[in-house]
Amino acid sequence: MTEADVYPLIGGLCTGKVFPYVAPQGTVAPWLVFSLPSDNEDDVMCGQSGASSNSVQIDVYATTIDEATAIRAQAKEALNPLMPTSLMGTKGYESDTGLYRATIEVQIWE
Repeated sequence: MTEADVYPLIGGLCTGKVFPYVAPQGTVAPWLVFSLPSDNEDDVMCGQSGASSNSVQIDVYATTIDEATAIRAQAKEALNPLMPTSLMGTKGYESDTGLYRATIEVQIWE
């Protein structure tokens, strides 16, 4: 799985302000960044099995926590075609930007 597999599913969120890994300086909220921070392959007695899982992390930045949470829910829905598992969500406040952040991380098996 690559970023090119994820972007078409979420690229329309935040009026198109969707970026891999980092938003350009000066981007006006709300925006969304996504990353694939890890991938794991299954090991079996005779070597690699071919099954792998990828973590997909989506961070939504907005001026209110409600807006960030709502966009995060849209992102979660948009990822459904990939059949995500092990969903984990967090929320926070970024004091350096004055923005709220809602994060979701899921596992995608291939």
